[in-house]
Amino acid sequence: MALVKLLLQAYSDPGFKTKVADYTVFLNPESFSHKSENSYDTPRPPGSPADTPRFNYSSLGSVDFSLVLDGTRPIDGTALNVSDSITKLRAVVFNYSGKIHSPNYVKLTWGQFIFNGRGTSFNITYTMFRPDGRPLRAKVDLAFVHFMDANAAALTADRQSADLSHRHLVKAGDTLPLLCYRIYGDARYYLQVARHNQLIHFSRLVPGTLLAFPPLI
Repeated sequence: MALVKLLLQAYSDPGFKTKVADYTVFLNPESFSHKSENSYDTPRPPGSPADTPRFNYSSLGSVDFSLVLDGTRPIDGTALNVSDSITKLRAVVFNYSGKIHSPNYVKLTWGQFIFNGRGTSFNITYTMFRPDGRPLRAKVDLAFVHFMDANAAALTADRQSADLSHRHLVKAGDTLPLLCYRIYGDARYYLQVARHNQLIHFSRLVPGTLLAFPPLI
C-alpha cells in the first residue's frame, strides 16, 4: 500500500477555487495537533450567583505540526535540497502574495483529513550543515488557523432555514458589527444587514428586536 503524504495546496481566493501552487511533504510529520473550540459569552447580571454561558460560535480552530527536511539521504530515490524546499514551502503557505495582498489560502489534505486555513507561523530550526554552510537538515514548525469564507459561513449559520438566512433576537450588549462577525465571519457587512432590516439607528440595537441576516450575494 502506497504511503499517503501530507499535501499543502495554495489558493488565491477565499472560496478555494483557484489553485496557484502545492507542496507535498518529503517526510510526514510524526505528530499532528488539531484544536477545535466552542466560544461562549458569559454575562453575569448583578447579584447572579453563577455564570450562565451563552453559546457564541463553533470553530474548527487550528492545526500545528513540524516537518523534518532531511537532505542527508535519498527518500524514494529522491535527494532533497533543504534550502530550495524551504523556499517553496514558505511561498505556498506563508509568504505575502502581491496578487491578493495577503498570504495564500491553504488547504491541508492528509488521507481523509481536510483543513482549510491560513498560515500563522513558520519557524525553522537548522540542525545539520554542509562544510560550506548550506543546510543539510532542518525542522519547520507550522501553524494554521481555520478559514471559512463569508458566503460559506452565512450558509452554515442556519442550516435549517428554508431561505438559508439567519435570524437573531437582539440581547443587551449586542452590536450589529459583532453579530455580523459571528454569523458571516466579517463585521464589515453591518451596513448591508442594516439596510435589509431597514434600521435607521443601527448603532443602538433595541433588545428584543428580531433581526434577519440574509445570505450574502
